[in-house]
This record gives sequence, C-alpha cells and structure tokens, in this order.
Amino acid sequence: MEIQKQVLLFFSGIHTGVLNTLAQIITIFGEEFLLIAVAVFVYWNVNKKKGFVICMSLLNALTAMGISKAVIRFPRPWTRIENLETVRQHTATGYSFPSGHTTCAASTYGAIAVEFKKRWLSIICAVMIALVGISRMYLCVHWPMDVFGGLVIGCGSALLLSAVFERLFDDKERSIRVATVLAVVMTLLSVVFSILLVLEKVDFDAFDDLNITFAIYGGLALGYTLERKTYDYEIEEGRWGRKVIRYLVGMAVVAAILFGLKAVFNAVGIYNSATRALRYFLVGFWGCYYPVIGRKTGLFD
Repeated sequence: MEIQKQVLLFFSGIHTGVLNTLAQIITIFGEEFLLIAVAVFVYWNVNKKKGFVICMSLLNALTAMGISKAVIRFPRPWTRIENLETVRQHTATGYSFPSGHTTCAASTYGAIAVEFKKRWLSIICAVMIALVGISRMYLCVHWPMDVFGGLVIGCGSALLLSAVFERLFDDKERSIRVATVLAVVMTLLSVVFSILLVLEKVDFDAFDDLNITFAIYGGLALGYTLERKTYDYEIEEGRWGRKVIRYLVGMAVVAAILFGLKAVFNAVGIYNSATRALRYFLVGFWGCYYPVIGRKTGLFD
C-alpha cells in the first residue's frame, strides 16, 4: 500500500494545467457515452456480429466489475492519503477497486482488436487502454491496483469471451433464447435493486453502478431479442451517406435519453436510482432495437 501511495503522490506532485487537461481528455475515452458511441457505430454500420461481441465484452466486464466493487468495497485514494490533489473526481463513482474506466476501455478496445485483427488497429487499441489506465492514476482517483484489476477484467472479457459470443450470434435461435433469459433476469435484478436503493436498504456506493449495468444489460437483451425476431437486419455495403445520417440520428436519441431525460427527471424532482436505471435500460434497448424503427423511416434497408 505504501508503494501505491507514493505512486499517487508522485502523480499529484506533477499536476499542471496542461497535463491535467490532457489527462481529462484521455480519460473520456473510458467513459460511457464515448464507448457506447463506438460500440453502436460498429453494430449499426460496420459489422453486426462484431458489434454484438464488442457490446457483450463490455457488458460482461461491467458486470464483473460491479460485483467486485460491491463485494470488496475498497476506499478511494483521497480518503486514505492526506492532501492528495485529485482532478475530475466527479467521474469516480462507487468504491475504488477495480477501475471502471480502465475496465470499460480494456473490454471495448480489447474486443475491437480481437474482432478486427488488424495490426495498426490493435496497436491503437493497446495504447488507448494503457493511456486510460494511466490517466486514472494521474488524476489520483484510483490506486494502481485498481487499474491493474480493471485491465485483468476488461482484457480477460475481450480475450476469453469473444469466440463464445461469436458462436452464440451465429446460432440465431439459441442467441434469442439466451437473450430472452438475460432480458428477464437482468431487468428483474435492476427492478429489485432500484427499489432497495430508493428505500436505502443497501449501500448506494456498492450497488448503484451495478444496478445501472443490470439495467442496460436487460434493455439491450430485450432489444436484441425483438430485433432478431422481427427484422434481423444485415448491414449493407457502401451507402455511407445514409449510414452517417442513421448513426447521427441514433446517437441523438442516446444523448436525449442520457442527458435530456436526466434533466427532465431532475426538473420534476424524481431523479433517483430507479429513474437513473430506467435511462440506461432505454439506452440498451434503443441500441439494439433502433434498426427496426430505422427500417420504417428508410435509414435501414
């Protein structure tokens, strides 16, 4: 622990305006909105199966991370180190171990590298994963062991589960059955934990992030089930003009759900763990069901 303290004190001691800005830009590459944007771009426009695998790598890593946080409950660095200068502390939610940003970056970019198997892309993904992890330590919001734990969970999810989910996607009927079960289980878990969190029966810091993961997992599984049953779209070759338009429209809806709906809930005084989970459920559902709606408007074939 003493070595970890010295590492963070070193980073705290070299804080400058320029480096702080750079680290905050880098850390965004491990945050939810950008990672959702990357995953759905692949799923809607590039390769549906690869997009599915990337989403599943991220969601399963998030689930493992959330359970780890809820069980281990390790405190954040600023609660153990006096006079530690932190930056962008508001992005550090819940307990400390493992690092959520590092987990998300490693699982998403790791899955991209595994799925596309291009040397130049793999190098970029590896650099992004490393930089996100370093940024969390530079900002002094995570211990080095948190970053290492996030790397293990995220990279492990990408490397070990990608082939499993490729095979699952190829077996359409089986994937629909699995997704249906996941939709029911994850949604029920989110409903239960939302109630417990609103009633303050469980530790908010331990379970709120995990509840969000259950919600988005449940929504995505439901949307996937309905889309593959009713449409099962295939991505067309070329036509990038239309692809760009449908991507921008789709992401505008994601932004409206994440930011617009949050503002509405805050304005009417009902923003809590339950309505927060509802937003993420809707994001997950939209991510997979959007092609069904887009087909009716000509955005998808």
